This record gives sequence, C-alpha cells and structure tokens, in this order.
Amino acid sequence: MNQMPEVISGLIGDLCTGDDFRRTQASFALGVLGEPAVGPLTDLLASPEQELRKRAAWVIGVIGAPALPVLLRMAEGDDTQLRIEAIRVLGVVGEARSLNMLLLGLTDTDPHVATRAARALGKIGDPRAYHPLVTAMRHPLPDVRYEACRAIVDLRVPDGIAALHEFAEEDAGITSWGASVSEGARRAMAELESALAAPAHDNDFIRASQILRRQMGEE
Repeated sequence: MNQMPEVISGLIGDLCTGDDFRRTQASFALGVLGEPAVGPLTDLLASPEQELRKRAAWVIGVIGAPALPVLLRMAEGDDTQLRIEAIRVLGVVGEARSLNMLLLGLTDTDPHVATRAARALGKIGDPRAYHPLVTAMRHPLPDVRYEACRAIVDLRVPDGIAALHEFAEEDAGITSWGASVSEGARRAMAELESALAAPAHDNDFIRASQILRRQMGEE
C-alpha cells in the first residue's frame, strides 16, 4: 500500500506547527521527497500566514524544476496573492524556462506582481531580460522602477551602466518603503561597474553574495 500521501500529509502538518525543530525537519524531508510534495506545498502558498507561505516557498525552491509546471499555472491564475507568491518562487527556482512568464509579470497591471517579477528576473540573471527591465525603469510606480534597477545589476550587461546613469539623473521617485529610486539606481550602477571590472572567477561569488543579501532583505 502506498503510504506516501500519509507521509506527506504528516510532514505538511509539521510544517504548519509552531515547533521550530519539527518545521525544520519537515522542510528538509519534503524537499527530499520532491515532486509528490509539490501539490500540498503549493496549496500552502494561499495561506493567510506570511511565515507559512515563506516556508512552503522555500521548500518548493529546493525541489526546483519538478515544481515549475505548477508554479507557471499559478502565475497565470486570477488570485493575485498566489500569482505574487508563484512569481517569487520562480525566481528562487531560477529556471530559464520561467523567463517568459516573468517577463509577462513585469507588464502586469498589479504593481505588486510587476515588482516581484522584476526581482525574480534579477535572481535568474538571464541577459534576455535586459531590454524589458530597461522599459520597466519607466514604469509609473517607483517600486517597480527601483526593482528594475536592482535587477539589471545581476544581468551583467555593460550597456546597463549608461542606462542606470541616465535614469539616476532623472528619477525623483520614492518607493513605498521610503527608498530613493535615484539613489537605488546609483548604487546599482556602482555595483554593476564593480562586477564587470572584477576578474571572471570573482563574478560568481559577487553574484551569489548579492542574491543572498537580497533574499535576507525579504525576510
């Protein structure tokens, strides 16, 4: 008799508890189980509890490619919160196959979706996203413009330096969390210049450090 559904159900229950040890154990176990755990985990992305959504998203990110079809369907759905969470996890999974969906998200009428899409595109780091991100730097909302600037750093496209410089001189916007878009563009420009000037063997380390800092900033 296949006991997998019962095992997964038990682990999902542990993931939802307030016990840190049980949550941690369940997270790693679900990650190891892989694809069979994707469905129950994606159900948790609809939870009203932000911490639970983060835990589920982390595990889905660990599972990676097997979760991609479900995430892509969620990103196309009508539920805004689920779309935002799906797009966030697509950035964590980092699959190039999700590029088209994230580019579509960048043009979404919901600014939260567009902001998440810009951030996710930076995490994937595919240079094909460069021109759409430059276009997003002209988005009506400062939050989206700010995240587009930050994402361009991770694409490592030399033309991005001039684009960020021009943008920093023009934008006087302030994000919803009080950050200057212009200052964000200047910092992004400096980081991109530094990254492009670094020896090739340092680039992977720099990029990993930037992604880690940004992920920690979301917590």
